[in-house]
Amino acid sequence: MNLDTLRQTLKVNFGCKTGDRVVIATDDMPYLEPTEDFPDRTTLAEAIAAAGREAGLDTQTVSYPSTKGHGREPPKPVFDAVFPEGFTDFAAGSGLWEPLQEKTIDDAGLEHLRSFLDGKPQATYATLIVSYFSTSHTRFRQLLNGTGTRLATMPTSEPFIFEGVMTADWAAVARRGNAVKEALDQAVTAEICSAGGRKLTMSLDGRPGFACSGDLTRPGAFGNLPGGESYIAPLEGTAAGEVSIGYPDEPDGWAFRFDAGRLAGMIGNPPFQKELEQTLERLPDARQLCELGIGTNEKATRYDNVLEAEKMLGTVHFALGDNAGFGGAVKVPFHCDYVVHQPCLKLIRPDGSETVAIRNGHFLLA
Repeated sequence: MNLDTLRQTLKVNFGCKTGDRVVIATDDMPYLEPTEDFPDRTTLAEAIAAAGREAGLDTQTVSYPSTKGHGREPPKPVFDAVFPEGFTDFAAGSGLWEPLQEKTIDDAGLEHLRSFLDGKPQATYATLIVSYFSTSHTRFRQLLNGTGTRLATMPTSEPFIFEGVMTADWAAVARRGNAVKEALDQAVTAEICSAGGRKLTMSLDGRPGFACSGDLTRPGAFGNLPGGESYIAPLEGTAAGEVSIGYPDEPDGWAFRFDAGRLAGMIGNPPFQKELEQTLERLPDARQLCELGIGTNEKATRYDNVLEAEKMLGTVHFALGDNAGFGGAVKVPFHCDYVVHQPCLKLIRPDGSETVAIRNGHFLLA
């Protein structure tokens, strides 16, 4: 692996300067494709930290036991590494640590936690999480960004991520991402046509779009790395129809059916069906279609890794579960994305005029 890419992640994507404190955190989940140089996630985290130190940064790593699920809150050692000293003790003393960890904390509880953070010096300039399970859709992320810390998550990342998709033309990614965000902001309805003649519609009315383009230099910035998607939280209860998911050579391998915004059935016996059904039985609110996303990274090619696949130019993706962190109303400790290959995506404005953002897998904006 070219260590320059690791340094560029810190210096370009985060905008780190000499002396800035950066924490690299990871869980203990094994790689699917370990390498001789990077047999596990901790080894990669330590390599990123070493590259940062060579660039004059103050870096620290923290490893933690897997949370066993996307969208679950990380454990106390991660909070302690990145928040101002005493935060977790304050949360526990206020009776809010357990609700925070279980995602049952209400808005008043979050405001009480913010009252501790207000006015305190920022503990970290940036935090990079290279875990298997995602921490993107967590209260941890919301609270940390509120302190001004820049945060990037890289769920399901493997060493190869730093060899291809992280070498994108970030200016072009940003240009595409902003064009999609503008189209999402103007739209009230989205229509996805996918392989097998399936169609899925949903309302976007009143919801803002977001662009995640790899630029995390602004205080409090958040995004996935690799960057390369624009996304929105569709209005709950509105998704209806069917949508195909699969791989590029078989884009209609499986399908989901939605009714009144919720997953109503799976078609084709996808390999993850049993595990997903068990999750949905335990967390019924996770049935909600919570996200519509559009890939904008021209270097993304690995369709077998969801972190990279959802960034592939000319794809769309959707998610089930939590969207409270980006304008939605669903709060549940689960968030999982599914990629649609070779789709058509139509965004419809209030006056009925349309923008075709993708046609048969070809990106048409910017």
